[in-house]
Amino acid sequence: MMCVEENRMRINWNGKLTEPILPSRGVRQGDPLSPYLFVLCMERLAHRIEVAVNDKQWKPLSITPNGLKLSHLFFADDLILFAEAGGKQIDIIRQCLDDFCASSGQKVNLNKSALFVSPNIARTKAEQLSARANIPLTTDLGRYLGLNAIHGRITKTRYKELCLKIQKKLASWKTGYLSLASRLTMVRSISSSMAVYPMFSEKLPSSVCSLLDKINRKFVWGEEEGHSKFHSVGWETMTTPKAMGGAGIRPTKQANLAMLSKGGCKLVTREDTLWTKLLLEKYGGSREGLDIIRKKKGSSLAWKSFAATYNTLKKGFAINIKDGKQTYFWLDPWLMQVPLIEHASAELTEEMKQRRVAELWEHDRGWRLEEFQHLLPPQIVDKIRAILIDPLAVGGDKIIWNLTSNGHFSVNSAFKAEQSSQSLQNDPIWKKIWRLHVPERVRVFVWMAMLGKLTTNQIRKDRHLTDNNSCPECEGISETIVHCLRDCRKAKAVWNKILDANRRAAFFNAGHQDWMKSNILDVSTGNWMGEWGSFYSLVIWYLWKCRNDGIFKGIKLSSSTLHHYVTAKANDWARTWIDARKSLAMVEGGNRTEALIGWKKPPIGWHKMNTDGANQSNMGMATAGGVLRDHNGTWLAGFCSKIGTGTALLAELWGVLQGLELAWKKGSRFLVLETDSQMALQLIEQRRDEVHPYATILGAIRRLLSQDWMVRLVHTYREGNRVADWLSKHSLVYPFGMYELEAPPLEVNKICYEDEAGTSFPRMVRLDNET
Repeated sequence: MMCVEENRMRINWNGKLTEPILPSRGVRQGDPLSPYLFVLCMERLAHRIEVAVNDKQWKPLSITPNGLKLSHLFFADDLILFAEAGGKQIDIIRQCLDDFCASSGQKVNLNKSALFVSPNIARTKAEQLSARANIPLTTDLGRYLGLNAIHGRITKTRYKELCLKIQKKLASWKTGYLSLASRLTMVRSISSSMAVYPMFSEKLPSSVCSLLDKINRKFVWGEEEGHSKFHSVGWETMTTPKAMGGAGIRPTKQANLAMLSKGGCKLVTREDTLWTKLLLEKYGGSREGLDIIRKKKGSSLAWKSFAATYNTLKKGFAINIKDGKQTYFWLDPWLMQVPLIEHASAELTEEMKQRRVAELWEHDRGWRLEEFQHLLPPQIVDKIRAILIDPLAVGGDKIIWNLTSNGHFSVNSAFKAEQSSQSLQNDPIWKKIWRLHVPERVRVFVWMAMLGKLTTNQIRKDRHLTDNNSCPECEGISETIVHCLRDCRKAKAVWNKILDANRRAAFFNAGHQDWMKSNILDVSTGNWMGEWGSFYSLVIWYLWKCRNDGIFKGIKLSSSTLHHYVTAKANDWARTWIDARKSLAMVEGGNRTEALIGWKKPPIGWHKMNTDGANQSNMGMATAGGVLRDHNGTWLAGFCSKIGTGTALLAELWGVLQGLELAWKKGSRFLVLETDSQMALQLIEQRRDEVHPYATILGAIRRLLSQDWMVRLVHTYREGNRVADWLSKHSLVYPFGMYELEAPPLEVNKICYEDEAGTSFPRMVRLDNET
């Protein structure tokens, strides 16, 4: 405490230090040491309360008769104290606070404090307790940390302030000066972020969700009070995911359920936190798994909110198998989102239904396929083949979130699961539109053109907004989208100058949708800047812009001037984008240089195991292969393995596991294990993650590495891993299982000779990763 008691300060005044100043109140406000001192003081108060509780003087709040006792919650410099409603308890609380203040020098502001009692306590008694504590009585704790401390029935009036706040924030932006793309961005960022905090802990009433959607809808279309605007695209389309043809605005109700699912996930997985323990003790009962958060009569707002996420969580939870002793093979969702019994081709006996996963696995041979493969489709059996069961695994089977690659919950994946019930079509054209190398306003324009929602005269007539559907430039011809962007006299002249003669027939004869799709998806290059798809999008945007300038502003351009203007603008932006991407690549990728990559011999006395995994994309079959060689490059052993249906990463991990097992079996005790999968090495070397989908095979690999031998894990490029790469791809011709190779296949001999001779191949690599 000398730094507090003997605190001295000097001020730099006109370049000179003043005489020392001795502050009378210790460290200055804002000193980095101050919050740590405060935390130390508050810990002493917590200890004082715990002593009173242990001595049975302080009677804390009981969540259940024999469960957790809640006496205090500390939030920075705010405290919530819980005790039985009685005069003696008031005295005990005051005594603890007085002792703390006397010893620490802190003071409690009683005027800013509030006393809340149960509605079951008589009013006269409550007033007596308030007078005894000298703390004002309240019936509503108001807002704390941005949330309402709600008591009683939930109504939309509780969220009136939130709605007004969002509406006011959006109204501060003048919609008339913002493009549709800008307004969409504002809604996704401002509106969504302001409602995030309450949506993570409370299920908003349906009327509030509808009101927030209405506020967003009016802002997107630029509506102001009393002035309606033309809605080119329906709100259902606007709230559809971008990959499925929408604008990606999140509907409030679905977003709310997705955010609540994060808390529901913590309850289901029994996260070790105070709030989960309290809720589970009160409402969870003896139930396990997803059934924990079933609705319960008379439950609190928090529990009702999390229980509402049951159907959302059901779409994402699965069981990650380790030893398989706790999981039913047929009845639990461990391989897919639904139990395997739903795919069984015949009726199962009760005995079969009760079989655990571990009972259908043998340590030396793997799956006992003869007991179930005749009951399941071949593609499901192939998935099962790729799953490892580890009888020595620690921790047992785990519930994981199966909609992310790492097994951890994410709000985005829950939102996608919530929207998956809408049976939406996933067309690659939509992803391509939102990834075009063009400004966001151009992407929005192309999206609307692809939907057929640009406000042309034909669309205006279809919506009974006009009687005239003709083009202002071409009398008697209907002004459709494809006419405006391609077939109109001036637009056609521009395209004829841009396109080669051999492309014109297909270009001008295609229908609206096919015409746009084929051009947007075209990644070819030519006498324009960048990919054709992006250049084409810029051209149709500037054609549309110049057309509107001519109609509404009277700015008429000749065909040749229009061609020069449009192509110059499109090329300028494309050049800017290309330069920006090059600069970003330099920053993100670091300096790259050409290096010679090849297989390198291990040190004398060491062996090297090269492994590789492959995923045959046409069928999803995972295979692996590896080769063990000594310091001379001599073949010691090799293997080919046909695993089953799985990802490329799973194939890589199987390759590492089987490579280590083979090397140990062959007597290697000083080993370099080399693979071209950086991700596989990172997963092996990082801390244990019990919910990772591949936690079982990672645990088996780490256990092998911990044996009595020295193993170095090294990353190489494919040019230095050619033998293992060939073996992994060749494994597809083998039956399922692992097959040892005592000698190299004839097709591999040439690669082995080249590796032994030190043959290298050029490759661009980062300087800090050069191999």
